Amino acid sequence: MKKRLMILVMAVALVLSLPMAVSAAELGTATDPVATAVGEAGDNTRSVASSSIGATRNSATSGTVEAYALFSGTASKAVCQIFLQESYNGSWRTATGLTTTSYSKTVYNANSITAGKTFTLKSGKVYRAKIVFADTIGGTTYTKTRYTGSF
Repeated sequence: MKKRLMILVMAVALVLSLPMAVSAAELGTATDPVATAVGEAGDNTRSVASSSIGATRNSATSGTVEAYALFSGTASKAVCQIFLQESYNGSWRTATGLTTTSYSKTVYNANSITAGKTFTLKSGKVYRAKIVFADTIGGTTYTKTRYTGSF
């Protein structure tokens, strides 16, 4: 029964990850104090078995960010935080002038987490999303930080 459940979970993870564009841009500047406090510099990713992220520019003023992580065990608590960043003078900073620049989703007693948010954007600006997965397994909290490509 456990083997069937694990196969099902992995199949779901593969199916959900197919439509998402995964970015190779793993480097960036941490300008979000909340994300830095979660632990970007010292990521401990042992519990994140796999993750998928993607971002789509729906129109000149709208963009959607999606994120998924599968954990190596059952997390007593898992959080997915999405931070919108904008390109500014060749670097990345927290997006400014928008009504919403972040989103957070929390789940309990879960093997995975899926989060998505559609943001209102400024026309002509280039954005990316910083995504922080944090999960607690056996009393230890693990984090993994990912970045989407620009959109």
